[in-house]
Amino acid sequence: MRHDRLRKEAERIITELKNKQTDDLSQSDKTVHELQVYQIELELQNEELKRSSEELDKSNKRFTDLFEHAPVGYFLLSESFSILNVNLSATIMLNLAKGNIIGKSFTKFIHPDFQDEFYFLTNKVLASDELLTEEIKIQTGQGEGFYVQLQCIRDFDVPSAARRIRLVMIDISERKRIEKKLKRFRTALDSTADNIFLIDYDTTLFIDVNDSVSRNLGYSRNEFLSMKPVDINPKFSDEFIRELRETHLNEMEKNVTLEMDYYRKDGTLLNVEVYLKATQIDDEKIIVAVARDISERKKNQDRLAQYAKELEELNTGKDKFLSIISHDLRGPFLGLKGYTQMLIEEYDLLEKEEILDYLGKVHESSKDLYTLVDNLLKWSRLELGKIPFEPMSFNLHDELESVMKLLTGIAAKKEIKLHNQIQKDLYPFADRLMLISIIQNLVGNAIKFTKKNGWVKVSSSLNGNIITINVEDTGVGMSEEIKDKLFTLDKGHTSRGTSGEKGTGFGLIIAREMVKKMGGDITVESEPMKGTKFTFTLQKSDYQPAIQ
Repeated sequence: MRHDRLRKEAERIITELKNKQTDDLSQSDKTVHELQVYQIELELQNEELKRSSEELDKSNKRFTDLFEHAPVGYFLLSESFSILNVNLSATIMLNLAKGNIIGKSFTKFIHPDFQDEFYFLTNKVLASDELLTEEIKIQTGQGEGFYVQLQCIRDFDVPSAARRIRLVMIDISERKRIEKKLKRFRTALDSTADNIFLIDYDTTLFIDVNDSVSRNLGYSRNEFLSMKPVDINPKFSDEFIRELRETHLNEMEKNVTLEMDYYRKDGTLLNVEVYLKATQIDDEKIIVAVARDISERKKNQDRLAQYAKELEELNTGKDKFLSIISHDLRGPFLGLKGYTQMLIEEYDLLEKEEILDYLGKVHESSKDLYTLVDNLLKWSRLELGKIPFEPMSFNLHDELESVMKLLTGIAAKKEIKLHNQIQKDLYPFADRLMLISIIQNLVGNAIKFTKKNGWVKVSSSLNGNIITINVEDTGVGMSEEIKDKLFTLDKGHTSRGTSGEKGTGFGLIIAREMVKKMGGDITVESEPMKGTKFTFTLQKSDYQPAIQ
């Protein structure tokens, strides 16, 4: 087609020249005409070839400039990895002149740790027509290392049909540096004990969480990506977050701190203090939530509150203790002092009966004083943990029988009957001396506050491994107000028995402490003029005697 076009153009030019001559042409003229046409056709061809050559040179220069100054390194490798050609960017990346690169093996510039990756990549490239990529570390001519991404594809040399590799090398050092920095940051976030959430400002969906969140709440990171804060705390509804955005988080960098509970996947609660802050990363608005586990802090606060309460009770006990020492001890001592002084000063004037009466009163005062001091010592030793706790197994019925015999004389004076209704085969695991002291105190009180012809009964029941002991009487009973004061030192209450017997107010407090020491509890039921029932519990012993 190109030939036809040139032919027509030459014919047109000749025709224009011939029109100026005669129309009659000889055969020789026709030959000359053909030669002239051919000459002009050749001239036109030369002009067109010249233009095409110039265009080709320009295009080649543009391609060469693009090849040489591309932002990536281009390599042409032989099948044995010998470098056949490189662009200028490749020489800059390797910090070597082109002459020092061409002919060298590409493997010379690969870091030793990545040689295997390169061989594996190129073997796959030479066996397929796919474009394959790999990230490896390259060394410059001076031995400096940097990370690159290799993009490789197989090529063929047309004359020889030899396999070659076209390779593009992209410097990813900056990306690797940023990735390393992000990895460090991510590692730090995942290593912290705090629970960190990233929340979409508009949708309130979780964008990301750190490892602590997954560890502490039981959900995987992928599970969180389809969840919202409301899924771990109903309070975090869309309306609540919208309100937070309008009040506390309506400006970037503003923050708010809340204290709440998070629900774990298993339904248990995690006490947390949540710090919320709105921020913006490029064009993305997010809410950063940092939730700190305050369960231990809560426990410590509860412990501190308990310690404060115990300290207050100790101070109250100390004040009561000092009050008793200053008041209750003073009475018996004044009685002793008064009676002995009268005996000394009026001994010669007193009758024998009067002396005996005074001595009886001295004896009673001495007994009261001894009881008070003994109770004070017991209480203080219990408070200080000085009384040894030695639990053992023993027959409760037999021990109570011994206590009853000791108290029979006191009960007989008031014509009160004592009943031991403890099961005969009952074996508690308890401190024997403490238990005797508890029963003596409770039965002694029952006798004190029971009128003549009444009764005091001690009974038992067994429920599993718990033994329940009941001490009942037909005494005067007590009001709710008095019941509230029985076991507290700060409200200590003392009253005289039905025959004027005195008390210190310490007996029941000591009994309660001993029961608690043995892992039990003590309660009281009573109404005025309807008697009283004290109940306390003990652990049952595993020991059971053989049946005879």
